[in-house]
This record gives sequence, structure tokens and C-alpha cells, in this order.
Amino acid sequence: MRKFVGFALAVVLAVGLAAYVTQAQPPRSRQDIVRARGQLICGVDGGTPGFSFPDPASGRMVGFDADFCRAVAGFVDVPDVEFVRVTSATRIPAVLAGSIDVAFRTATHTITRDDQIDFGPVTFFDGQRLLVRTDSRINGLDDLNGARICVHSGTTSERNITDQMRQRNFRFQLITFATAPEAFAALAAGRCDVFTTDASQLTGFRATAPNPADFKVVGREFSDEPLAPIYQENDSKWADVVDWTVYGLVLAEELGITQAVARDAARMSALTARDPIVKNFAELKGGAGLRAVRSVGNYGEVYDRYFGPRVRTAITRDGSRNILAVKGGAIASRPFR
Repeated sequence: MRKFVGFALAVVLAVGLAAYVTQAQPPRSRQDIVRARGQLICGVDGGTPGFSFPDPASGRMVGFDADFCRAVAGFVDVPDVEFVRVTSATRIPAVLAGSIDVAFRTATHTITRDDQIDFGPVTFFDGQRLLVRTDSRINGLDDLNGARICVHSGTTSERNITDQMRQRNFRFQLITFATAPEAFAALAAGRCDVFTTDASQLTGFRATAPNPADFKVVGREFSDEPLAPIYQENDSKWADVVDWTVYGLVLAEELGITQAVARDAARMSALTARDPIVKNFAELKGGAGLRAVRSVGNYGEVYDRYFGPRVRTAITRDGSRNILAVKGGAIASRPFR
């Protein structure tokens, strides 16, 4: 009997210890999952000019947000990116479910969203404005009494314009759409008097219209829209990957490390020999920051590729918060040391 009791007690203790060890094990980091998979799964809009869209010639996903996805893949050292198109309504659920590793999808960092998911560093500072037809008499918010307003549902833009109209005690009709391209198409078809969202997106839609001269962006910015990547909460290892990818591209611009320089071993060797900051950047985390720059270039190169003066979706960087903090803007890195 004593042997039986002793055996039973040993079994109970073993089971209890196993359960304790299992519960004590930290959850697997997204970084480990991505590396084991050999591929980053990145959520993007896929239909926003400038930010993420299929290349007309190749069908390859390109854009400001898409390049940041590729930079993260470079940082974590996986060879491939799978792009998953998510809407404003599905991006946070997709992150929470783990069906995407990270989303770069013009997501405004707000306190209510931060209760659900975590945000990385701001990649683009934006603000909401209005898009109207060129022959419209609407020049700003004060001209919207009685207006039909097209908006992308589930966004801060929808809430912002509603607040502005109610604050003015205006009559208005809010017409919502699942995607921003649908809202723009409705404006073009005459279903509404104005389309409102982030100014960068309005500029992009106008630029890619069959006749851009048919539309104009009007009014002052009436919201603050700091756009940043989103990922699951409480995973510091993965947060470090996403955050330091962004910081790395910014620091590379500060240091003058372009994609061509990052890919040139001789030039990098010369830079690291004379600049300890460059040396840290090139060596810390196994050169992860340098891999990200090799993938897509530095922050300024990514910006100019999709919003520079030579492209249709040009958005002036000078004088905006999107210039480097060291030059008076708000785009800043953190020290690589």
C-alpha cells in the first residue's frame, strides 16, 4: 500500500512539475516562427498608390509600405516575403490571429488601437484633407454643410470627418466604402461631393487618375496621422526586429549609406574603418541593419522611389515632418551601440 501511495504521489508530482514547466515556458517569438518558415508574411493594402500596389509590368507588389516589408525580411534574414492584402477592418484581426507577422498598412498610431496591438516607429507623418473635383466650390471643411462625403470605413478618417461635421452642426451624408479605391471611384462617378482621407493617399489617387487635372486636394490638414507598422503585443524579440529595421533605414540615410554603398564591400570597409558609428551599424545584430539597407535602400531612397519629385505620386518632403530629425523633421533613429 505504501509503495502504491508513493508511486501515486510521484506521478502527481511529475505531472504537476511538467505542467509547471510547460506553463513557465515563454511563448515562441514571432522572430523564431518567421525564421523557421523562411518567409515573412506581411500585411499591406495593395491598392494605395505610393504605399502598396502591384507593379503594372510585373505584378510584383511595390510601394513605400511594401519596401518596409522587404526591409524587415532582410533584417531577420529570410529570403522571401508573402504579401497579404488586408483592409482597415481586417488588419488588426489578422495581426491578432497571427495570420500575418506584421502589417505596414497606413495605420495611424492611436491609444485605442494600442490597447489591442503594438506599434513600431512612425514611418510616415500624415494628416487628413479633402479631395474634390476641380470645378467644385468646396475649398475646406467650412464648405461641407449638406455635402455627400465619401470615406473609407473603419478608419480614423471616418471618425475625424464625422467629428468635424458634428462640431460645426452641419448636415451631411456619410457614404462609406470597404476600400479607399472604391471611395475614390465614387467621387469620380459623382456619387459624392468630396472624398476624405490622409493627404498622401489623396495625392496618390489624384496622380493616378486618367486625368489628374479633374481633381484637386483642398483645405488644411485637420488631423494628425502618424503612420506606423503593427504587430502582436508582448513579443519584445519581434518588436525589436520591426523597430530596429525602421531605425536602421533612417540611420543609414543619416550616415549616407545608400543601397549601392551597402552592397559594396570595399566602400563599406572604408567607412567602417574611419567611422565607429558606421562600424556599429554594420556589425551589431550580425549586420541586420545593413542587410535591410541592401534589400531596399535607406529611408530617403525608399521615400524618393515612391514620393520623390520624379514620380507621379510626388509628395514634397522638404519642410514636412518626414525629413530627418537632424535636419529639423521628425523622422529619427535610435543609437546603434
